[in-house]
Amino acid sequence: WKESLFLRQYRKRWLVLTCPPHPQPSRLLTFSKKQDYSARPTEDIDLRQCGTVKSADDLTNKPFSFTVQVPDRNFFLAVDNDADRNEWVAAIGRATTENRRVRSYSEEVEYQEQQARLAAARAAGD
Repeated sequence: WKESLFLRQYRKRWLVLTCPPHPQPSRLLTFSKKQDYSARPTEDIDLRQCGTVKSADDLTNKPFSFTVQVPDRNFFLAVDNDADRNEWVAAIGRATTENRRVRSYSEEVEYQEQQARLAAARAAGD
């Protein structure tokens, strides 16, 4: 479940967390239909911008809720049980930590080469 920006009502959403070595930086995507991930996401949260991810029951008065805070918005999400919430908070936390991890020189060179190959493959496919 995700709280809507304007109406402040919770709507059922499916979450997808992308993490390296995925070609793009870590993102949290929400979709309105289960397993219809080819559709445009209803939200696309760049986790490089994430400052905090934590339990939010006290802020939302909704059980099993958590917040993902980015500079321009706080996203409020809720799941069906405490174990799921803990799993999502931990996974998003690991994804944000991975984004901030300092790479060694060889890791950075490898990463840049991988990005160049991906860009070339995309350009060849267009």
